[in-house]
Amino acid sequence: MRLDLHMAKRRGWLVCAMALWVYGWGASEVAGQSSEAARAPAVGIVLHPPKDLRAGDRRQLLVDVTVRPRQGHPLLFTPSSEGTAIEIVRGRLLRSDADDPEAAVLRFRVPMIAHHAGTSIVRVHVLGYVCKSTCRSVEAEGSLVVRVRPSIESAAD
Repeated sequence: MRLDLHMAKRRGWLVCAMALWVYGWGASEVAGQSSEAARAPAVGIVLHPPKDLRAGDRRQLLVDVTVRPRQGHPLLFTPSSEGTAIEIVRGRLLRSDADDPEAAVLRFRVPMIAHHAGTSIVRVHVLGYVCKSTCRSVEAEGSLVVRVRPSIESAAD
């Protein structure tokens, strides 16, 4: 009888744990942490493609970066390109290079040159830090396909 009672208690714990998992409660909530604390910190990246990019153009790619929670710690922003249609002029930017380094959403302007018609991929890597009692790094990556149209002069020929 004692063995059956012990097994029933174990099954009860198992059913409780499965119910918590099914209803979306993660292990962090079982341990007493909220789901908000489990999801934060996070880095969000939004890339805005340039409109009507033509060969020979010099433009800026706008990139919005959000680090949650917002604390103002160091941030390294590294853009790169794959393909020969465009060239990223500046390969490393810091938080201080953003339009407003203290804003909730950091807007970076990445200078680029469209060399010739074709397609390239722009990749962005962001490395930041979030601190409470200790600091830890948070990272994110984003990418965007950029299409370069022929220049107006070559299109007229």
